[in-house]
Amino acid sequence: MRMNHKKIYIILVTALLALVLLIAKRTEPELVRSQQHLTYNTEIEDTNLSIDADRFSSKLPVVSIQTGGQTIPGKPGRGQHVSEIENSFIQADVEIFDREGQLHALSDAPDLKSDIQIRIRGNSSRYFEKTGFMMKFIDSSGNKSSHKVMGMEKNNSWVLNGPFLDKTLMRNYMWYNLSGQLMEWAPDVRFCELFIDQVYQGLYLMVEQIDVGEGRINISKYDGKSPVSSYILHMDRDSVNNYENLDNFTEYTYRLASQGEVKYPGENLINEAVLDYINKDFSMFEKALYSYDYDTKLYGYKNYIDVSNFVDYFIINEVTKNLDAGTYSTYFYKDVAGKLKMAVWDFNNCCDNYEESRSTTDGFFLPSKTWFFMLCKDEAFVEQVIQRYRQLRQGILSDEDISAYIENVSSYLGSAVDRNFQVWGFSFLPENDRLPQADRRLDSYGAALDQYHSWLLKRLEWLDGNIDVLRSYSHESVNKKYNH
Repeated sequence: MRMNHKKIYIILVTALLALVLLIAKRTEPELVRSQQHLTYNTEIEDTNLSIDADRFSSKLPVVSIQTGGQTIPGKPGRGQHVSEIENSFIQADVEIFDREGQLHALSDAPDLKSDIQIRIRGNSSRYFEKTGFMMKFIDSSGNKSSHKVMGMEKNNSWVLNGPFLDKTLMRNYMWYNLSGQLMEWAPDVRFCELFIDQVYQGLYLMVEQIDVGEGRINISKYDGKSPVSSYILHMDRDSVNNYENLDNFTEYTYRLASQGEVKYPGENLINEAVLDYINKDFSMFEKALYSYDYDTKLYGYKNYIDVSNFVDYFIINEVTKNLDAGTYSTYFYKDVAGKLKMAVWDFNNCCDNYEESRSTTDGFFLPSKTWFFMLCKDEAFVEQVIQRYRQLRQGILSDEDISAYIENVSSYLGSAVDRNFQVWGFSFLPENDRLPQADRRLDSYGAALDQYHSWLLKRLEWLDGNIDVLRSYSHESVNKKYNH
């Protein structure tokens, strides 16, 4: 009998330790992430305002692309849809100047020199005067090559994001980094300044493309033989990508406003068997979610998704009112042996910077979006969102941390902001502002920072007072027809 008591005691202690470790894991959310404004050339004096190629210098990394006079393809013509654009690259040369402890000039020896393929990228951002680019390293024979860039993990494919609509220049930088402190993976990002054919293009962000690889999404690579595979899915508007279209269950619920694509495995690996598997596998989650058993242990959606990941995705995008989330620029990924997860992407429109409409600081928006429409009918999911939000408000989403982040990034960028707006300052003129309401138009970088900062604090204040209202979305009184 004493031995039985001892066994019971050991089992109880072990279970208690496991519970403590689980709680500790969720109450210590911040992951290690290198953030440029805290670590890179922070003590270097950078006061040169010249954007002339011969006199320019910057403490930020500098990217210089030589096209040999070619036009970089991908810019839509008048009235042209993105899906009508030829998805072609040109070959060019790139030099990257990235040496800590000094200012960078184009007359310096580059720290990285390579052949590249390049084209304009994005969806609505293709129409902006300041465009973004997709850049792929190749070797002298034209084969795919990989390089470490600005301290980020070695890879072939990179995004040069040019903040134009976002006059703070920091929305993507800030929220990719904050997301990376909370979630398993978010794109790594660095500020840089860009020249094309010796002409200054402004402040850009070098961003990791959403892809499979070391330092990127950690799922097993497809071997090209099996009928099953890990995968990445992309939901968006029109597309120029050579990806296979998704034929998933939500297409038939009339709740999917965007086009779904299988981004990984890519066109060189995917086949009909794997495509069929991915369609069925993703649809299993959706069928469970839209069934009467959506919240049950045996048949519910929790068997298919990483709930904590979906909770963090919900909070990050709801706090910022990133209105595209859950419809456009929306990514899912799944390891063949794991559960479905989401990856954040594109905060250009967040925090009342949406071109098509105003974003007020009150109200929820994600509970009306595909997938989250049903997730928010589950009391357990809603409760996890509420508790996680309150926890993060004591840390990286506190007023103090948010305010300090904005101030620190702005201070770090310094003269790079002035150089950028020597080229793009016309966007502050009323006749050039893309936001429809006159009171939303910003006439300076300082006004943009003030709007962004003020909006975020007011949004968090509203959420503090109303986060419990999320429970109304899962209340039995409004969900009778969805429940058993």
